[in-house]
Amino acid sequence: MISDLEQRIDLLVELGLWLQEDAFIPSEVLDQARYHNPWFTLSSVRQALVNIRDCYLDRTALTEWTKTIRVTSPEVKSIGLIMAGNIPLVGFHDFVSVFITGHRALIKLSERDRILMTYIFSKLTAHNRAFEDHYIFTERLEAYDAVIATGSDTTANTFKSYFAKVPHVIRGHRNGVAVLYNDTADEQLSLLGKDVFAYFGLGCRNVSKLYLEKGFELKRLFEAWVDWRDIIHHSKYKNNYDYNNALFLLNKEEYYTNDVVILRPSSSLHSRIGTLHYEYFSDLEQLAAMIMNKEAEIQCIVSDRALSETQVVSCGAAQSPTLNSYADGVDTLAFLSRL
Repeated sequence: MISDLEQRIDLLVELGLWLQEDAFIPSEVLDQARYHNPWFTLSSVRQALVNIRDCYLDRTALTEWTKTIRVTSPEVKSIGLIMAGNIPLVGFHDFVSVFITGHRALIKLSERDRILMTYIFSKLTAHNRAFEDHYIFTERLEAYDAVIATGSDTTANTFKSYFAKVPHVIRGHRNGVAVLYNDTADEQLSLLGKDVFAYFGLGCRNVSKLYLEKGFELKRLFEAWVDWRDIIHHSKYKNNYDYNNALFLLNKEEYYTNDVVILRPSSSLHSRIGTLHYEYFSDLEQLAAMIMNKEAEIQCIVSDRALSETQVVSCGAAQSPTLNSYADGVDTLAFLSRL
């Protein structure tokens, strides 16, 4: 085991330096990852790696993040990690949290994101053999002291029951929402395109619902998102778009489209792939109250300005979470350091 916190930080920083090299992950590994999960395009994988490198593996960020944790000879615990696979390396933050607190991770990988994670771990192990004591890949969790699990709402309910007797953090499905105003600048709308289309909208931090000030013109969104028009050429995205377009047309529902994304009026936060829900507001206080009532369903709120006392993320930054941007608002570092 790597018992010294500074040594653990050093190893993570070293990984960040490796990720600056374009050839760190060979093309054959990227091809395998895409073969197992066609949503893992080269651009999606690169975006995930750049965010991990810049936001998770920076020495200053790691040092600040770990200032409050207990680091003096902690008792090593075995932490079960059930990882999702909706976007590349989405479970990496959970592992970093376990590793930095000096514990051992028992990792159940998603079949959809097995290739990239195992490759990165093999490189870290080759660099420092003591690293292999910090993790085990397993198909079945056994002999664990605590669990962090991510899945759908259905699996989350199952996890809560199954892991009820041990300390746990269980996450279900959430969505990102955006609040836009009539005077929101076109440049901000353009940046918002990244929050909507990155990873094809599959991430819990992707914006799936728009709250628009009454009078907002929908055509502004289509004009601002022209740079994302090539997303329709991805076969799986196009198949989803075509299906939803046909479904809404058959049901004679109100919707608008630019042949790339469908804008559909709905109160629901969750939208289908290739579809974005929207709802108009006229009273900011009422909007803030409504969003607070749906807090358990919302991963992040994107806007170009503050909304009451609600924390917001800048347009274009939803998929660039920092180390303390905890999923579902649960501080995993504090959870692990208290074990």
